[in-house]
Amino acid sequence: MGVGATMQSLAEILSSDSGSLVLGLAALVAMAAPFVDRYFIRRRRLTFRVLYNSKIGLSPIDLHDGENGSAQADPQLERTARLLSRMSVVVIRIHNTGGFDIAPGDFEIPLSFTFGSRIVWDARVSDATDDGLRQHVRDGLEFFTRDTPQPVESAKLSRVRALLPKRLAGVPAPEAPEWHGVRFAQLSLKRKEKFKLVVVLRESDGHDGEISKEIDHHARLAAGRIKDDRKQRRFGWPVLTTAIGVLLTGALLATLLVSWSRPTGETAQCATGKLSVEGSSAFVPIIGSIAAEYHGQCDGAAITTRATGSVTGVRALAPVDAAGKDELAVLSDGRSGEAGPDLAAKAVAVVVYSLVVNRAAGVDRLTTQQVKDIFSGRVRNWDQLRPGPSVPIGIVGRGQESGTRKTFERKVLGGAEDRLTSDSCRRPERDPAAATTRCERGTTAEVLTEVAAVPGAIGYADVPAAKAAAARDQQVSVVQLDGHYPDVTTVDAGYRFWTVEYLYTKGVPSNGSVLKHFLDYLASPAARAELQDAGYTPCVAKDGLLDPLCTRPDI
Repeated sequence: MGVGATMQSLAEILSSDSGSLVLGLAALVAMAAPFVDRYFIRRRRLTFRVLYNSKIGLSPIDLHDGENGSAQADPQLERTARLLSRMSVVVIRIHNTGGFDIAPGDFEIPLSFTFGSRIVWDARVSDATDDGLRQHVRDGLEFFTRDTPQPVESAKLSRVRALLPKRLAGVPAPEAPEWHGVRFAQLSLKRKEKFKLVVVLRESDGHDGEISKEIDHHARLAAGRIKDDRKQRRFGWPVLTTAIGVLLTGALLATLLVSWSRPTGETAQCATGKLSVEGSSAFVPIIGSIAAEYHGQCDGAAITTRATGSVTGVRALAPVDAAGKDELAVLSDGRSGEAGPDLAAKAVAVVVYSLVVNRAAGVDRLTTQQVKDIFSGRVRNWDQLRPGPSVPIGIVGRGQESGTRKTFERKVLGGAEDRLTSDSCRRPERDPAAATTRCERGTTAEVLTEVAAVPGAIGYADVPAAKAAAARDQQVSVVQLDGHYPDVTTVDAGYRFWTVEYLYTKGVPSNGSVLKHFLDYLASPAARAELQDAGYTPCVAKDGLLDPLCTRPDI
């Protein structure tokens, strides 16, 4: 089949009242996608290039003098040459190539480099855009071990430099770990700023053969990307999307040559009536957005949303009679223990939660045991968990009506939260002798507002809301749990603080009701796209099957 025939077939398939509009928008989106991605979505771009990666020094056999090598080199020089023969230098250029400044808070995972089996001896910063940048990078440069995936021991440049004379002289330094990587803590780069990192390395004692060349990087940049210049592809996705846009433009032109005669039909999923969706304060906002989109297509459907809490919502649905069963649906974070056999549950999306802390806490990761110690009162000050200033811990929890709280108690604490001891979240004025300072707030948004306002506060929220709060207020930090970043991709690796959002109805909705058609709409491509854009994983996949996470028995 030729190109013309293919275009003609495509035109006939899409020849509807809105076919040309769809094709035109698709072509525009395809060609605009690279620009939108660069300047609006992933606005920050950090690139690096390995400029040099090679051995230094002479081989000891090159130091002999005389035609037959009969004259011996100076022993000190020969020892130094033997030392240098196993050493190498790596030069890496790091450059902010995006259109926006990059601040320390933009890094979800700090930029770091490791070098395989090679051990880091020294490092320096050179060719910085200005002296202020050079000093800033030096001050934040850390050396770390590879004892665990999350380094537990690190050192600043001054400590490494202090041990360098002993190493060069061959004097054992048992107090010095073997540093296997460098990390940039609190790195910030303005537009077009760049610098070079020079790292001196030595092969480990067990290595034989040629100097290794391995270099790996680890980082995650919020609303941005980090790219290795060496792996830039000539034909990347921007070129591909532009080509698709050109093809779609050709298809659009073809549709103008095809007449269409099918009349416009009424949307089959529309119904007239009213529906109230209540329950989970974490999930009501995205459902409200989807309901607004549905109303835009079906103006006869009046859908309202209200955040009442998962438990309260399910309790309100239980006594509803047959006359009003199609006018109320409730959202619950996880399966509700309040739901009787007459309530039907529909899995909507995977919800991942995160612990959040006020930045004054000075932590960005916790273990489950540490969280249990905090919420039980065994740990009452952040200086018990990390070196640094004394900062009292204030716990900002949710009330008994919250499904988020029940998920937190079941998945993380393994038991109930402590009693309410505070109204201010700053001191236990309800019970001055209490082991914890614990207040409660009615919604996810109120919890995040309180965590931002109270130094040393800790709370919990769904990840989309937590990330939005962290981006909006620099006082809020998202916390890793047991070394796992809060994300749906880390669930299978062991991240435990997540659940499935359910929509409960009183029995099966009646055919033709707004509730029935809205439930169907939640599985539509448009609704799935909204859920994904908001940071949730839809339970119904593109093929109509349930996501495996939504079928697990413990959620």
